[in-house]
Amino acid sequence: MNTKQHWGRRRSGWFRRLAILGLTGALAASVFAYPVSEGRKTITLNDGTVVNLIMDSESKASGAPIGSKLTHRYLMTLAGRGGGHQFYYLPTNLRLSQRPDGVPEFLFLKFTSEKRESEGGVQGALMHFLMEYGLTVQQENELKQKLAATGDTLLGAMQMKPDGDSGTFLITSATLKDETMTKSLVTSGKAPLLPGQKVAAAARLTSNGAQLMAATLDKTSSIADCSITFNLAYQVVSPAIKGTATYSSTTFQQSKEKIKKEWESTHETTGRFLGFLWETSGEDTMTYKERRELTEILQKYKVVDIKFIELEQDARVDKIRDAVLQLFMNSFFQEDKASPEQMMESSKEQPKPDDGPAQQGNHFKSNIYRAKSSTFTENKSWNFNYSIPMTYPYPMTGNLMSWYNGVRDNPKCVASVNLNDPFFTHRDINFILDLDAKEIFEDTINYVTINIKKNRSSGRPFEDHRTIDAKYLKDKGVAAMVTYARGEDKNPEVYQYQVQWSLKGGNVFPESPSWNTGSWEGVTLAPPVRPLIVELEGDLDALKAKDITRVTAEVHISQFGKEDSELIQLPVGGAVALINKKMFTDRDMPKYAYRLVFNHKTAGKLVGPWVKDQSDGYIFAAIPENLLTEQAFKDRAANLASGLLEKVLDKLGGALGGN
Repeated sequence: MNTKQHWGRRRSGWFRRLAILGLTGALAASVFAYPVSEGRKTITLNDGTVVNLIMDSESKASGAPIGSKLTHRYLMTLAGRGGGHQFYYLPTNLRLSQRPDGVPEFLFLKFTSEKRESEGGVQGALMHFLMEYGLTVQQENELKQKLAATGDTLLGAMQMKPDGDSGTFLITSATLKDETMTKSLVTSGKAPLLPGQKVAAAARLTSNGAQLMAATLDKTSSIADCSITFNLAYQVVSPAIKGTATYSSTTFQQSKEKIKKEWESTHETTGRFLGFLWETSGEDTMTYKERRELTEILQKYKVVDIKFIELEQDARVDKIRDAVLQLFMNSFFQEDKASPEQMMESSKEQPKPDDGPAQQGNHFKSNIYRAKSSTFTENKSWNFNYSIPMTYPYPMTGNLMSWYNGVRDNPKCVASVNLNDPFFTHRDINFILDLDAKEIFEDTINYVTINIKKNRSSGRPFEDHRTIDAKYLKDKGVAAMVTYARGEDKNPEVYQYQVQWSLKGGNVFPESPSWNTGSWEGVTLAPPVRPLIVELEGDLDALKAKDITRVTAEVHISQFGKEDSELIQLPVGGAVALINKKMFTDRDMPKYAYRLVFNHKTAGKLVGPWVKDQSDGYIFAAIPENLLTEQAFKDRAANLASGLLEKVLDKLGGALGGN
């Protein structure tokens, strides 16, 4: 590398560090990737719904003074005075979702039989509901009108993210969490991140649990024993640090002799150091350490005055403060370009703590500075205002009583049934699709068909079927119902059902579905596969050092009862060190095996051994020490040329095998 290239990299490195800190271009901080935390507004709709709004960071940016930043005061002014701003709204209006016909998706069904539970009878209740949040079409139109009155516009809902790694959809209930009162409680587990997305919860209550829950839902109760919480979070740009940095040429002239005296008391000089200041001549250079010491003296005599106010307690704020201080002081100095002879001579020296940034191994001193005489003779003043992306939690909590009052008198939502009542001549058989299946429908499943059969005590058996596909999900939701006419049937036997899934590519699973005994309370249809995201990560520098150009993870999974493979490829020459891929694996066979294939510049493909019994989704491309010396890596690579899928999953034994 020549001298010009080296110093070019030194200068560009400073701006790269600023970009990493979120200060792209150092002073062009007026454009952010997130809304801004100061541009807030609250509007109450006519029905009492409170809507919190956050202003877009680019809103009104064109109206700011040229070269300025969207400072705290400026943003507050923009949000307060109105006119031409754009806003996102935060989640609000937590509610029961509705079917296309307007019926709330809520069920509280109490059931009983003539016999006691010890004699085979059943008593208890089913509770099943779907929740969502967000403004309705009418509410959103009203909000747009209220914003338009001040010249503002609505961009839509704020993009939310999960708050932490734990469950984001929580149910708080003493009854539903008590195993003696609730036989089962199932939820979809994840809070929605966008308006209109749904979550589901279903519970099978015992007799005591049903009575206790019904008592809390009584009109005289203040709240019900069931609260719903969505643990969400959102990101905004928040002011992090502001300050001033000033240089006084007048103060410097007044204190020049004191500064010179203090400097010469601790440094050997040739009469040339800072010659343009002491009115002498010559080349004036200093090391990084000397430049830092001179800066401290200038601050001591108030020639340089730097003040910061930190508005956020965040590790990134310290980096911003240090970067701004470094940038300000660099304006007084310029790096001196060393000659090739100096570079070769100083390359023999080892780096020292006070040398400043140094290259690894043999190095040359890149810390020779020259003072800028024109800068020292002028007053300077800088103002700093920088913001950083911040994540704020935004939990949403509501109580079931708030929504139950709207459904308590709806027979489609709240009902009681005596399973032995001869007058009850119709029964509804409910099939509910697992919410996780909606995503799988889009990726790998065409539809699911359910065949229903009910043997009667006399006459022909009752038979029917239902098919759920993408259109059905869009029009009718996740539930399918079949009504069975009991008539004179005295056969107490429950119904039977078959489930068959149609897969992308024209295959079906299972090919010969078996008959299962159903339950009058309903059946939840879980897809035979579950999504699995596998990540492949590698140390790009270490891989490059070994002359490896690409790493491929060959992953073997069980999919729809058959062994299949997926490839995840990590190009070493790129800038991305982590690659992920979504695949689908059988629920009863969640584990997988993988092996790594290394593409070497000269040795070609080198294949590692199988790694067995994996259940998490993370693979690190560790480089075997004997990659180039052990013959087994080349032998396994030769087997790849056969093009045959090597079987490594021993499903019957429930373990992973293979070589």
